[in-house]
Amino acid sequence: MEPYKLLSDLLLRIEENVHGTSETEYVADFPISLVHLRRIFKFAFGVPLQSYIRSRKLAVSLETLMLTDKRILDIAIECGYEHEQAYIRAFKREYGLTPGECRHSGRNIHVTPPLHLFPENNICGNLLYGPDMVMIPSFHLIGQTYQIEIAESVTKAPEAAKQFWWNKRHEVPNPVEPNIYYGLTRSPDPSLSWTYYLPSMRVKNLNHIPEGFTGDTVPASLCVGLRYIGNHHYEEIDELRAEALYSAINRLAEEHKGRYELLDSELFFEKIDTDAYDGQYCEMEWFAPIRVL
Repeated sequence: MEPYKLLSDLLLRIEENVHGTSETEYVADFPISLVHLRRIFKFAFGVPLQSYIRSRKLAVSLETLMLTDKRILDIAIECGYEHEQAYIRAFKREYGLTPGECRHSGRNIHVTPPLHLFPENNICGNLLYGPDMVMIPSFHLIGQTYQIEIAESVTKAPEAAKQFWWNKRHEVPNPVEPNIYYGLTRSPDPSLSWTYYLPSMRVKNLNHIPEGFTGDTVPASLCVGLRYIGNHHYEEIDELRAEALYSAINRLAEEHKGRYELLDSELFFEKIDTDAYDGQYCEMEWFAPIRVL
């Protein structure tokens, strides 16, 4: 199942059956294990699946609690809790007070709204989620530099990435994250028709750079972050998918123009955890510095 449809169906099912008693009710006939679904959900939305289901159940129960005189026990059972005390404990963890206290407190209660996916998140049936604002600390990379024409980047950059990962990554000394690939793009001058691309791995320092390799330091910066989930191997991010991905990135950046300026003309990087591929779905993160307006 394509990631966009997979998560869209899951979100819809949670809302239609928010009173379910267990997490497995929502995923019983999905063509993916619960473990992998949990991982994809957390990667896409930044929250654990179990936590989101619990928050949505409690949000729905809150409306019943405040608009009716039903007993706490009856509300707990309606919301899929076998015991009143289990509901009360979950409610207090979520909102900081018990259901009974909530009824009489007069406080505004902030609830978790339903998550949604939109057509602009759909990338050839795969999923692009974000943007998020992320503070990235400074880190070091060692890899091999390629000078790539911008017009050819959607084909040349993936080729360079594969060649580095297959043939050269083992020569990088003491990588901090041995299974994580970084692809750093730098533009020395926006007027040029080419950029530098560095397929690389993260290292603690740049004290030992092998011959034929390049070291670089990504400065600490506030970045926009996007998350991509694809129903394919990470090595299959081809020209078609890359073009669709960057078209979506440009569109999302344009939509948020009033909030920040995207500085991808200076540098941006992708990050791929190769261990995250489960035989069906791959994941990629993309970051570019921003200037808040």
